[in-house]
Amino acid sequence: MHTQPIVGANNNKLSYQLPRSLSVFETWSFGLTSHIGWISVAPGLCTALGANAIILCLPGVIVGILLNLQVQRLGKYWKDMSGGTPNYAARLLKNYSGLGRYVALGYFVGWVSVPVVYAIMLTDLIKVNLEPFGIACPEMALKIGFTCVVFVVAFSGTRALAILHLFLVVPSIVSLLAFCLQGLWWLSLSDGSSSFLHVIETKGSTSVQFVDWAKWYFIATWNIYSCETTASFVADSESPKDTLRFLTFASWLMPLIFLGCNWILAQPTTVTEQDNAYLSLLAVSQPFWGQFASILVTLLITFSSLLASASAVCILPRILYQLSLDGHISPVFAVVSKRGVLAPALVFTFLCSVLNLVWGDFTRIVVITNTGYLASITAFHLGLWLCRDRPEVRWAWLSLLFFILEAIVLTVGGLAWSWQDFLIGLLLPIIILVFDTAIRRIRLAPFHPRWWALRNNSQPTAFFKDFVAVQVIILLLLTCSGTTIGWFISTHLDKTFYTESTNLLIVLLATVAFIAVAIACWTTLPQIASIAEAREVAERRFITALDTVPDTVLVLDRNGVITQANPAAETLLGTIVNQLIGRYLDEFLSDLDNLPASWQSTSEHSLKNSPHRIVEATVSQRTNHQNQEYIVFLRDISDRKLAEDTLRHSEATLRQQATELEQTLKELQNTQSQLIQSEKMSSLGQLVAGVAHEINNPVNFIYGNLVHLENYTQDLLKLVQLYQQEYPNSTLDILKFIADIDLDFLQEDVPKTLNSMKVGAQRIREIVLTLRNFSRLDEAEMKPVDIHEGIESTLLILQNSLKEKSAQSEIEVLKEYDKLPPIECYAGQLNQVFMNILANAVDALRQQEAEWLQLKNEKYFSLITIQTRLEQNSHVTIRIKDNGPGMSPDVKNRLFDPFFTTKPVGKGTGLGLSICYQIVVEKHGGKLECISQPGQGTEFLIEIPIKQRVAIGK
Repeated sequence: MHTQPIVGANNNKLSYQLPRSLSVFETWSFGLTSHIGWISVAPGLCTALGANAIILCLPGVIVGILLNLQVQRLGKYWKDMSGGTPNYAARLLKNYSGLGRYVALGYFVGWVSVPVVYAIMLTDLIKVNLEPFGIACPEMALKIGFTCVVFVVAFSGTRALAILHLFLVVPSIVSLLAFCLQGLWWLSLSDGSSSFLHVIETKGSTSVQFVDWAKWYFIATWNIYSCETTASFVADSESPKDTLRFLTFASWLMPLIFLGCNWILAQPTTVTEQDNAYLSLLAVSQPFWGQFASILVTLLITFSSLLASASAVCILPRILYQLSLDGHISPVFAVVSKRGVLAPALVFTFLCSVLNLVWGDFTRIVVITNTGYLASITAFHLGLWLCRDRPEVRWAWLSLLFFILEAIVLTVGGLAWSWQDFLIGLLLPIIILVFDTAIRRIRLAPFHPRWWALRNNSQPTAFFKDFVAVQVIILLLLTCSGTTIGWFISTHLDKTFYTESTNLLIVLLATVAFIAVAIACWTTLPQIASIAEAREVAERRFITALDTVPDTVLVLDRNGVITQANPAAETLLGTIVNQLIGRYLDEFLSDLDNLPASWQSTSEHSLKNSPHRIVEATVSQRTNHQNQEYIVFLRDISDRKLAEDTLRHSEATLRQQATELEQTLKELQNTQSQLIQSEKMSSLGQLVAGVAHEINNPVNFIYGNLVHLENYTQDLLKLVQLYQQEYPNSTLDILKFIADIDLDFLQEDVPKTLNSMKVGAQRIREIVLTLRNFSRLDEAEMKPVDIHEGIESTLLILQNSLKEKSAQSEIEVLKEYDKLPPIECYAGQLNQVFMNILANAVDALRQQEAEWLQLKNEKYFSLITIQTRLEQNSHVTIRIKDNGPGMSPDVKNRLFDPFFTTKPVGKGTGLGLSICYQIVVEKHGGKLECISQPGQGTEFLIEIPIKQRVAIGK
């Protein structure tokens, strides 16, 4: 599992989030470290206090149990926080950031001595077993070696160390439980000097002064309070909830381990060395373990020491890592490699651990480092009390009590050991903070995250690309070293010292096993990890390729069952990827056999859920003969098939397109002419009004003179008749001229001609008046007008469109006029509204008539109904209705949108009704509605107020 980049403190994007790679059992094993590590402190405690050590540890066990349960509660709220208790304390004390950093680093100081302390224990164990042989023990070399070996494994990743830790914890906890249970059972059945009561009477009779109690309680907290280490790995756990549940088990195991161990170690012995755990454990276990006591104690100490060191190496870097993420210390400590190795934090932890060797013996190291640890726990209880109102805090008032108790123990106990060591212990977290400040400011490459990130992301050098030579050298060294050590043991160790030889063999085997794991971590495991990473990279690239390929890619098993599919399969097959897995491919494709082995390499099939779609299937050869997997590529070739069919008719299609193009060109030319004509319509009203005025003057002149001409003609005709009566006998010339001009016909036809001219002139006057009424577009002011005049003017202009023609019947206009008062309006604009609506009605009726004639071969009765009504003496309504085809709801909803038209290209601009809506609604404060359904005609309702408000139109 790869780590994920995160943004750490100071916007650091070079750190990584720890992977949740640890199993529940691996995290549980870390929770038993302090239980098993009790053997390092208990011998000295019991040697000094005897049975009083049981009473001394009782309150510590109670506080430790409550501490475990409280940490468990915090872990449930902060599941993504690594490091456990010290980082919880820093978060509780976030309002006191300086104190929070000090507390967390105090906890770090307390644990950083663990590898050195247990290296000293192992060294003492080897030293005791080498003394009978007279062999000098290389103490410093062994201490440094045992300290370093766990760090070697840690640099290969937490998972390797966790697995090794899990194997170590089983024999360690079994040995410790056997020691406690067998020892208590033996004490309960023994008489005399080894009984329960005798232990209390002989070693518990002396009273313990408060200073001594505080002094040894100070030491005991180093183990009793640190049983909550499981919480350090909540952020690494695959199941944080189950990991935290182990804290309950660890709590109830504490009385048996801490009190039971003390009871057994309180037996009278001749051992006076408080720092030698081996001699103390050996002395008290011989009565119930007999001759196996030495071997079992050696096994317990060896495995427990390596276990505790491994736990510390895992816990300490996580404390620094979380502090860095929270912005308390330098960002460099938040850098994690791709394998989850906290390299900068590990290096710093290693340096701090080795420096603890400077303090010398076991007791002084514990006193100095435990000062910071106990100060951390004390401040942790203070933080709980300060945050007592928060839901994650339990027993706040008890925490205040524990804070007071621990503050007293810290001061009295620490000073009782040594005021110099006490002061050093208090200053160590501050020294680390000073060092951290220097790291932040010094521009040295290893002090900054980018340097570590570059190393983590760099490719392996040529030396490490091939590990075969390195592994051969390591195997040769191990073989030669093992042979040399075996020869040395066989030649220098006296066979009479069987027990000591066996003890050394146990230590040697455990150490060699640990070293072997360390060597494997630096040789074979990187190879395995590289192979795994390469496989993951290849899988990711393959999946990425599948996701980006537009074609459908399916992986099938030998039976044709889909085992993997890319996202394109969802679009093609119409089923989400998760539902495709486990189904047969022939469920989706037609004409396909069940077994892929019988399929052609390339074939065409139709989709069962969409038969008109054709796909091309390409089947690859089997890439894995064992699994018999097939990769099938599906490509939708429906468009290609359609293109092939289209090409077969390309000649006819091109000819048809050429014809249509020619026709379209003509239509475009007509449309261009119409658009030009439409542009002229804005000034047409003024032109018509001017022309009408100019025509009206001579027409009026002619019409007026026709009356006089008629009178003059009558007078002349009467004069002619009078001449005929008075002079009946005219000359021959006159009679001939009368005959030529047909005087009788002239006398009859001249009055008729003058009357026809009078009727024609009157008609011209009416037409001119209509044009003037319709073309009032130049009037800027509202005037009271007769709406009916505007309607009649419009109908007169449309008369040619309404009358019967060769292939069209007459459109009948039914008028239902109400008696209307004069309406204040822009007469010319309203006439434009009437014109657009009536013209659209005429177009719709003509289209309906043509379709009707084509369908039924008979003429269609077209009717336009115009109805006017006076409503409540406040406004008038004009309804213009036709019996045309009507319109759909979608068309009706968009009817008044600009540039929307249902007419063919070139037949309409789509602006007519939009302008009508603007004139009626915006300029006249009225309403314009369309009432229409398919097949039921169309009706436009125009509603206009009789009196206009001043604001309207301006």
